[in-house]
Amino acid sequence: MASGTGGAGGSQPDGSGGASSTGGAGGQAEATWPTGCAEQPASIRTEGTLVELAFELVLGGEPFVFGEPNVAPDGSTVTPLNVRFYVSHAALIGEDGDLVPVDIVGPDGAATPYGVHFFNAEDPGSATFRLRAPAGSYEGVSFVWGLHKACSTSRPEANVAPLSEASQMTWPHSGYLFLRYEGSVAPPAEGEGGSDDPDGETATVPPAVHMGGNLVEDLAPRVEVRGALSVPASGSTGKVVRVVMDEVFGGATADVDLTGFVAPPGPVGDELLAGERLRRGLPDLTVFAFGP
Repeated sequence: MASGTGGAGGSQPDGSGGASSTGGAGGQAEATWPTGCAEQPASIRTEGTLVELAFELVLGGEPFVFGEPNVAPDGSTVTPLNVRFYVSHAALIGEDGDLVPVDIVGPDGAATPYGVHFFNAEDPGSATFRLRAPAGSYEGVSFVWGLHKACSTSRPEANVAPLSEASQMTWPHSGYLFLRYEGSVAPPAEGEGGSDDPDGETATVPPAVHMGGNLVEDLAPRVEVRGALSVPASGSTGKVVRVVMDEVFGGATADVDLTGFVAPPGPVGDELLAGERLRRGLPDLTVFAFGP
């Protein structure tokens, strides 16, 4: 489990070429990400194949439909009302375990502002996460779930989308949220609770999860999506990436030691504690997985 002072997974997504939890960056000239948080980031490579990864929210193995009631495995009814997250510093996982950094691009193939992808469940177009990658056979994809320090500590009022204040991801005095989830939860009907809730009186799904970092340390976690990924020399390729909300909710409600947690100024709500539990528990969770 990650410590209270390091990011979940121990990554160093700051362009320094440091090793991550998935292995070193390979030691090649192109094996580091651009530093800083430029609105127009330098490209890692000028040519490559378009890889389209379609994020799909799931709960209990079924689509987790935004804005509609969904039945959770514990029998509760969950209606997601806000699901947003950032993805940055993407890489493909080579057959030797090394990371091959790639550009995050838009539909036109141009690098996205700040090298960031912003998923917003209210915007179906944001579900597709695009990469410009070299041809080859890979063992999966890796990315930072959130923002590295340079972007997380930037000024929202001076930024354009997706780091503008309109993102609804700004966190006063402490940069940005990495994940923002909010929803309504109706507990299981009587007699429908699981083994931990035999009377069906309490839902185990949290109503809100806010995961972020702080202004001092680079706490954005690096995650992996493992599975065969073949990138052709031309054209495009794609896969579905499931966002397993069961794992998000399980991590957010797990018994995790929060020693050393530095909260932003003001009252500390349950949603912040849920987010920190999730962040620290990520090495033992499979939040992202390739779909069939």
